[in-house]
Amino acid sequence: MNRPAAPGFFRHLWLLWGLRLHIGLNQGPGRSRLLAVGAFLLSSAPAWGLGVTFYGLMRLRPVAESDVWPFFILNLLCFVTAAGWVAWPLMNAGVDDHSELGRYAPFPISPFRLLIASTVSSLFEPRALVFYAPLTGAALGFASVHPVRAKWFAVLLYVLFALLNAAWSRVGLHLVLNVLRAKNSAQLIGGGFVLFLAAASFIPPIDTSWLTAVGEGGVDKLDMALIVDATLALGRVPPGFFGDALLELTYGYRRNALIDGVGMVFFMLMGMGIAYALLLRFHRSVGRAGPAVKESGDNNDPFVRTRTVYSTLLVREALDLWRNPRARLLASVPFVLAILLKLTSGRALFEFLLGASADAWLMGGLSIYGAVVMASTFSQNTFAYDGHGLAMLIAAPVELGDVLRAKNRVQGTAASSMALLVGVFYRVYFGKGSALDFLCAMAAVVAVVPVLLAAGNFLSLYFPVKFHASLKRRDKLPLTASMLGIVAASVGCAPFAWALRFAGKGGPTWQTLAMIALCAAAYAMLYRALLPLALRLLDQRREFVLRAVTRE
Repeated sequence: MNRPAAPGFFRHLWLLWGLRLHIGLNQGPGRSRLLAVGAFLLSSAPAWGLGVTFYGLMRLRPVAESDVWPFFILNLLCFVTAAGWVAWPLMNAGVDDHSELGRYAPFPISPFRLLIASTVSSLFEPRALVFYAPLTGAALGFASVHPVRAKWFAVLLYVLFALLNAAWSRVGLHLVLNVLRAKNSAQLIGGGFVLFLAAASFIPPIDTSWLTAVGEGGVDKLDMALIVDATLALGRVPPGFFGDALLELTYGYRRNALIDGVGMVFFMLMGMGIAYALLLRFHRSVGRAGPAVKESGDNNDPFVRTRTVYSTLLVREALDLWRNPRARLLASVPFVLAILLKLTSGRALFEFLLGASADAWLMGGLSIYGAVVMASTFSQNTFAYDGHGLAMLIAAPVELGDVLRAKNRVQGTAASSMALLVGVFYRVYFGKGSALDFLCAMAAVVAVVPVLLAAGNFLSLYFPVKFHASLKRRDKLPLTASMLGIVAASVGCAPFAWALRFAGKGGPTWQTLAMIALCAAAYAMLYRALLPLALRLLDQRREFVLRAVTRE
């Protein structure tokens, strides 16, 4: 009997994307499939608004009739899209299902074909649509005003641009995976941060004097030589090859556009090769046994000093969080963003747009971001990191409610401490921001943390997912849970945004601080009111949570 032929590449691609869709929906008994699909579609809804906005921007008369602005906008969007897509693994510190070989090991597919298929399938996810929507709308708006020769070739160039970014996003993802898996991941992350900080100090800041010219005399007073130079510079880097190729096609220079396309293919293949090598290295390290750990004596045992069961649980949760590689990566992200903000002179742009409120917005935004990524990452699936240890906790003479309280306290403290460090770093690094700006930022953090913890308690009970400590694979959080988490974070951040919008460009006042503090107090009372309900549900759903976090 002949063995059936293995599926072809496109069949593999279809099956893989379908499987990833199923994992993303994470459909289980008792859950509404319609709600899951609706959340999946809703997460890509911003793409339509972004695409239409930039389509209209390219058709505005001042932009459409200019010989410079359309190409500057296109090249800038190419660079921003590529930078955001490649940096996404660092921004969300996630372990993406695209990188997994263990899950698909029984499939009749080679690791390299799996890498290619998963990379291509990543372009059809909701977040990809959101990332590419501004550039897509701008490119279509540009083509509707400026005739493009060989439209089929322009479409092919767009596909090559997307594949180029997808390939290098794999490089970023697999590099993050290797760093998180490394035995000295804390040293690598800390050392990389110090090196980045040192290198950034030697790079001269970007000239932002053009903002003053625009503010005084409008866009007509802007030195267009600066925009022309920036357009040419952006067109000479690989992400800018697409914008440069569209420019060449408008003038009919197909040969130059072909050279840009060949350049994108070359760098795409380079990225795929590096991503494949990093992926294999990661899985070799996963399969390798770790070093023998020397047993610590009583003097080094942190549990010796704990006097009560609850304090022991607190120490246990704090140690788990401290040793978690994802927590280390998340802790570095706000500081990296602050360094990039100074390196690109982004504060000057915010000061131009927001006036005296700029530092309050920036300090608060970075602090809130640090608190949100730290709290939501762990609180929204708080039992996943226990794994089979949860079975021992349930069997032990320990109140399971105390476990949840300890998790809440440790995660809330970690998020608040993270925000405090970010706020202090901003004040020292930038040398800007008043004491009132700092207090408003910290009050905003105090407001958002209880909301995240309250929402995380219920999401952990209704959408529990197993976390694989080896990082070789994971079960993805349901998209419904992710969307609800985003809604909770938005609710928590709303008082800060409303208060600063009410303050305007004049900067925050003591009334602004009072408004945020009152909302923080209300959110804290809401958390206290919802906690007993979460504890009752925990007793009812403990077996369901245990099955979810211990499944293989």
